[in-house]
Amino acid sequence: MTTHVPAPRRSAGLPIHVVLVDDHPAVRHGVRQLISSQDDLVTIAEAGRASQATAELARWADVAVIDYHLGGRDGLWLTQEIKQRPSPPPVLVYSAFADATLAAAAIVAGADGVLSKTALADEVTIAIRRLFHRRQYLPAIPEPTIAALRARLTPNDQAIFSMLIHGLERADVAARLEITVPELDARRRQIVRAIAPNPASTGLPDPSRARLDYDRPRRQPRFPAG
Repeated sequence: MTTHVPAPRRSAGLPIHVVLVDDHPAVRHGVRQLISSQDDLVTIAEAGRASQATAELARWADVAVIDYHLGGRDGLWLTQEIKQRPSPPPVLVYSAFADATLAAAAIVAGADGVLSKTALADEVTIAIRRLFHRRQYLPAIPEPTIAALRARLTPNDQAIFSMLIHGLERADVAARLEITVPELDARRRQIVRAIAPNPASTGLPDPSRARLDYDRPRRQPRFPAG
C-alpha cells in the first residue's frame, strides 16, 4: 500500500481529496496524473488491495475511487466496508468490466457511482465532482436485468434487492423489514455475492455489450420514506 500523510477531512477552499484503489500500478499512475491535472482535485492516498486498512483510509477522503477487480477481496466488498463506517465518503466503482449487472451489485453494496474505465478522462473528473457534491453517478438499470438478478435471490432477499435498487436508504429498508441495520448489511453481503459478476471468470470486455446508460435519471424510489 502506498500512502501519503492524510490531511483532516476537507476544509473550505481545499481541493477535493480522492483515495484511489486499484491493483494495477499503471492504472493508479494514469488516474493520479489525471487528477493532478485538475486544480480542484488531489489524490491523498492509494492502495492496491481491499482490506480493513484500505477502508480506514477512506475516512480521510472526500471521494473514494475503487476498482472492482482487486485480487482476493473485490471492490464491492471494500465499498460495503467503507459504507458501514461513520461518515463515509461517496464511492465510485471504476471498472473495465462495468455493465448493468455490476452496476446493480454496486448499488446494493452502497456505491454512489459506477463508471467504465473506457470512459473519457473528462467523465472521470465529472463523476468525482458529482459525488463530492452528494449527487449520484449511476446508470439506469434495464428492467430485464433487474428481473434476472432478482430471480437468483430468495423471496426475502428479493424484497431487499428491489428496495435498494429503487433508491431506498439502508435505514429505511431496515425499518420497513423491522430488522437492525447490521442485520440488513449481512443480507446485503449475501445479495451482492449472489448477483455480482465473478471476477475470476470475467474475460475481456465484450464490445457488443450495451453501454451504461447515463442519459436517463436514476429511477425514483418506488417505496416512499416514512
